[in-house]
Amino acid sequence: MDKREELKEDVLKSRDANILLEMATGVGKTKLALEILNKRIKKHSKVLIVVPRLVLIDTWKAEFIKWKYANYLFQVTFVTYVSFPKVAGEWDIVIFDEVHHLSERCRSFLPAFKIKNSILLSATVGRNIRKELFKCFPYLRPYKVSTREAITDDILPDPKIILFPMHLDTTLVNYEVIKNKGKGKAINIPYEQRWKYQSYKGELILECTQLQYYYDMSNLIDWYKRKIHIPAMKNIYLHKCGERLKWLSSQKTTIVNDILRHLKNKRTITFCGSIVQTEKLGKHCINSKNKKSDDSLKKFNAGIVNHITCVDMLTEGVNLASCQIGIYASLNSSERIITQKLGRILRHPEPIIIIPYFVETRDEEIVNKMCEDYNKDLITTVNSINEIWQIIEDGQKQKTRK
Repeated sequence: MDKREELKEDVLKSRDANILLEMATGVGKTKLALEILNKRIKKHSKVLIVVPRLVLIDTWKAEFIKWKYANYLFQVTFVTYVSFPKVAGEWDIVIFDEVHHLSERCRSFLPAFKIKNSILLSATVGRNIRKELFKCFPYLRPYKVSTREAITDDILPDPKIILFPMHLDTTLVNYEVIKNKGKGKAINIPYEQRWKYQSYKGELILECTQLQYYYDMSNLIDWYKRKIHIPAMKNIYLHKCGERLKWLSSQKTTIVNDILRHLKNKRTITFCGSIVQTEKLGKHCINSKNKKSDDSLKKFNAGIVNHITCVDMLTEGVNLASCQIGIYASLNSSERIITQKLGRILRHPEPIIIIPYFVETRDEEIVNKMCEDYNKDLITTVNSINEIWQIIEDGQKQKTRK
């Protein structure tokens, strides 16, 4: 019996009223939750499934049908976390999908619910939310399988990692940093001369290279970091950090486009830093602005299109059919987001992650941290797009020979 079957047997034997399934994406949380449901549901049971977004309701219904539990759907009510307080009352079984979305507001309404069985699902539960969950759900029984554990136990495949280091440009002066915006007469000066104008009270337009623009942004972030003991400064600091990552992501758009041209017939998802970038990198983009996002996802899962782009909308809770390659145009230090992105790819038996990043920037720090969790033997650093293509093609040829 493999590890997954052992885990399943252990969970299904449990008589605990409250269960937390903290398991890596791809391990089978949804299926296991449905098997628990199947074991505990009765003819007149009332079942509630709480999801982060409306689009995930269709995903859950599809899972009921896929695993032959469609006959239970008439007993199930779906609700989002936003509307969760509206369905307060008695429930026999409540499944909290992506339970890290159970906010303080939602938790405050839990006393208005009388729940016999709670099944909590998440790939990543932060330390703070974990403490709150154990407070809210008495005698909560946790079952945890990390991504690394799932890979080590052969539940999930080990991804091949292709690193593509790049350098920010130091020659072309095509960026501007504006200081004292809207104050007095505006003057343009080279970035190198900024110190000469420290006492200037009017608007300064610093003409700089890509690297200089990054340094200026980072210097400002460091300034706010030294003042994070002040709540307002901490918020600005976090916001500026997010802006920096978003900017670094935007600088990769051209190179990622070139990579995608080489991977035209491969099943690929590109994780972007903004809605604008999703649109620039693909016709079938999934974001909050695109009204055809659901249609693009359906076409991808049906095999009609081979490439989709997304921002945060697709990092959790959505299944992708046969998606082999993930391109990380956007990097993020959040463990939850890293895990969720990886989970979109690990359902394929031979997953590949392509990470273009800028050396000597925050990008490189994040990549180095990420690589600590990957198999070192499966990490390759390349210097050109042709090398990326060659690695993928060589892997395909080896598979064909087998």
